[in-house]
Amino acid sequence: MTPSARPGTIPTEIVDAFRAVAPAIEGFAREHALLIDRYRRAKPAWELRFARRLGGQAVLTISYRERTGHVLDVSATWWLDDSDAQTRRLRSAKIGVYDRRAPAATLVQQLASGLATVDRWTVSDLGVPHGPFRAMADEPVGGELSRR
Repeated sequence: MTPSARPGTIPTEIVDAFRAVAPAIEGFAREHALLIDRYRRAKPAWELRFARRLGGQAVLTISYRERTGHVLDVSATWWLDDSDAQTRRLRSAKIGVYDRRAPAATLVQQLASGLATVDRWTVSDLGVPHGPFRAMADEPVGGELSRR
């Protein structure tokens, strides 16, 4: 697990929303050897990150929907960088919307569905290359993330 953003920079209602489901998210991450990034770049989201055996990195994102506050959006993204061409290809999908009044087991099911979705994607499912991009030094390299 990685260090979190400073708690003072994240509004209390967002911290409270994640506090309620933290045990479920943390248990899922442990079970699947996923790295948790809490409030990365001060975004109202938690990311569960991992490297793919096919290359690149993937993330399951649980985002606080600020307009409503009572739901969390769950999405999946996989990207593959070409360092020589400085381009990135990616695929993403919205997995579901978790109503915070539902049992935490519902969120765990959505995370499992997101993981299964990413596991089904192949390189041919990635979009066209975009870029050029410079390497992002603050992102974990594949060796620091568990591979699936």
